[in-house]
Amino acid sequence: MKYMTFNSSCAYAGVANLLELEGMEAEDRQIALDMGLPFLFSFQDGAYCSGPMLQTGEWFNLYLQPRGFCMTETKLPREDVPEFLEGIPNAMLGILKPSGGKHAVVYTGKKGERWNFINNRKWESSEPENISLSREELVRQLDSVVAAARLRKASPTEVDLKPYFKNSVGVLRQLKGDIAVFSSREQTPRDLRDARESLFRAVLLDGLTMLELIGETKLWKRLKSIQKDFLDALRENRPLILADCISVKDLSQAIDAYITLISNQAG
Repeated sequence: MKYMTFNSSCAYAGVANLLELEGMEAEDRQIALDMGLPFLFSFQDGAYCSGPMLQTGEWFNLYLQPRGFCMTETKLPREDVPEFLEGIPNAMLGILKPSGGKHAVVYTGKKGERWNFINNRKWESSEPENISLSREELVRQLDSVVAAARLRKASPTEVDLKPYFKNSVGVLRQLKGDIAVFSSREQTPRDLRDARESLFRAVLLDGLTMLELIGETKLWKRLKSIQKDFLDALRENRPLILADCISVKDLSQAIDAYITLISNQAG
């Protein structure tokens, strides 16, 4: 079994576990590094995303295709998921967590009237390595629409990462502008909470994880300090102008430094 070795990497550990079922050794950390994940940013479904939040087949194929695999995703209503899984050997999908959000697990087969999954978890976690769910339990823990991801073998295909890096530079520049506008206006506590996920997470959470992955300590420390000020502002739980609580200038300069890192990769 392969484990999570960086924050929120359950889907990347899931890909490693799917590959292990195919006889190929991989780790979530190496997958992330080999596909250039620390240098990838995207704007999708109204939110800025980076790092472990880039977790669809489109992104995983940056790693898989050169190695002779391809990820395909099937979207279906949650009520159809148990029967769909019965007809295949394995797949990765997200189940809802009691604390909120989703967690990636890997289906490994049905035994009796229970569906069995690898629980992609950290090595030191007290959670079980495997989960066994009845049909009712499984359906209850799914979103209304589920994406089931599978691997298939394919001819190895080289992937040019440079266009993705160049696009990421554009995304970060757009993000910097959106942060400046948002931070200059009074926002409600709800607006701030929403923006934490859709606007700031990409640089102040997942971006930090990626910088740690590549050993960029200096920039990590700059963003970590801004993250603290941002979280302190959220805890006030009142309408406020974020620019009065955090240094938007320092954040903009830190984003510029991240842009430089990515531009160096793009060549």
